[in-house]
Order: sequence, then structure tokens, then C-alpha cells
Amino acid sequence: MATHRLCIVRAYSPVRANQRYVMHPFLDKLKSVFKPRPVKLIGDRLYAACVTQSRLPVFYLDYGVDDAIGARFELLTFHVGLVVTRLKSLPGSDPRHDQAQETAQALFDSFLLALDSTLREQGVGDLSVPKKMKKLGQVIYTRLKRWDDLWHENAGLAAAADYTARTIMAGSDYGDEEADGETRNEAIPAAVLERAQAFAIYAQTAHDSFRADEALAGRLTFPRPAVLENEPDSANLVISGE
Repeated sequence: MATHRLCIVRAYSPVRANQRYVMHPFLDKLKSVFKPRPVKLIGDRLYAACVTQSRLPVFYLDYGVDDAIGARFELLTFHVGLVVTRLKSLPGSDPRHDQAQETAQALFDSFLLALDSTLREQGVGDLSVPKKMKKLGQVIYTRLKRWDDLWHENAGLAAAADYTARTIMAGSDYGDEEADGETRNEAIPAAVLERAQAFAIYAQTAHDSFRADEALAGRLTFPRPAVLENEPDSANLVISGE
């Protein structure tokens, strides 16, 4: 919304280019009611930064993420979840705690609003949107919690790579109402697991390099994903997930 003060010109006087009248204090207060809260604007900026990072071609060309809606959703969920969990991890004793909680919620709200809009743009009916949003919300919560657990427990790159391969690399189909978008017991091709391990390194670096002060100011600095050398000969090798 524009931040310029409204100009009220008397109806019975000629309008001059340099003629301005200060708005009534009541109108000024009324305008502020409809002005977006700063924390919402910060959340929108953080979401835009997550989208930009998730759309980097290197993820699709080098890491082998499928350029389809399911995999793109997983990759975006990872980046949003990283920022949300890192902000929420600030202890209560930290003076930035309350601001971080509000900012994390604003980012999450922006993410959900974008998903809702996407569903409607895809032609999903008004009656079906809440059901699909509930399903997506369950998947998002599962992803955020699992990644947070992996980092909190110092589970290591192998566990992170396995989870990456079964979610981000899997290209899940969320059109299936019974599916949760995660492959559990299927064997993982060696080439996929190798790229998933590289992504796990990127994920750990992004986690460790997160700066709360930057995020609270509406800025994110993600690490640059490493360019990988693809080895198609290993595509047929399979490593068991057990």
C-alpha cells in the first residue's frame, strides 16, 4: 500500500499543482488501520527469498530434483521450514524471542496463503480447497518437525540424505489423498542417494549459517549450492534404505 499522505482539495476552489491540505487526524488514524503490519511485510519478504532460492536451476540440473509440482513443493517447504524452525529455536531468554516468533508465524502464513492461491489458480473448487490445504498442512508440519529433529539430534549427513531422497528427490504426487508424499521402504538408487548426500551438506550449511538478525530485518543469505558432476553410469545401482 502506498505510504504517501492523502491530499484533500476543497471542492469549491481551483485545483493547483502546489496546493495540499493535511488530512484530518481521524483519517490519518483510519489509514493506519489498513496499513500492513511490519511483521507481515517481513514475512512476505522472507517467503519471496525462499521462493527465489528454491527456484535456482542448480537444484534441478545438478541435484536431480524433478521439475514438477510435487518436488518443487518439497524444495520450497524445506527452505521455508529451515527459516521457521531456526527463528522459533531462539530461547525465551533471548531479547529477540518474541519478534522471532511473530516473524516465523508471518512467514508461515505467507507460505500457506501462497499455497491457497496456487490451488485456486489450478482450478480447485472453493469446497475442495480446505480439504487439500489440510492435507498439505499435515505434510508441511511433518517435514518441518523431521528436519528440526534431524538437526536437533545431530543425526548426521547419512540420515539427512536418506530423508532428502525420500522427500525432495522423490517427486511426490499430492493428488493422491491417501499418500503422505514420502517413500519409506523403497530402495534408493545410488545416483539419487549421492545427490541427496550433496543436498544434505547444503542443508547443514544453510542451517549453520543462518543469521537471525538478518531474517528479522527481512533478509536471507542462503549458501550457494555446489555444482555437481553427474555420473549417469551409476544410475542403475541401488542402495537399500534399510
